[in-house]
Amino acid sequence: MLIIGTKVFFWGSETTTELLRCGTCGTQAQFIQRTGMRFLVFFFIIPTIPLSGKMHVLECPQCKTRYARK
Repeated sequence: MLIIGTKVFFWGSETTTELLRCGTCGTQAQFIQRTGMRFLVFFFIIPTIPLSGKMHVLECPQCKTRYARK
């Protein structure tokens, strides 16, 4: 039985220079800039084939909500 799926893997952790407010928790802080890519995975762990290009997101340091970077 072969179990496959998709998963986004993120890397990098630079902080922003400006203060931003989180829409979920209301925290005003320097967010974390992260880069990620969606992969086809086997057994929900092993990335094998990239399915998308790089995506850039901003992550709230308090609640870990991710927002697409514009």
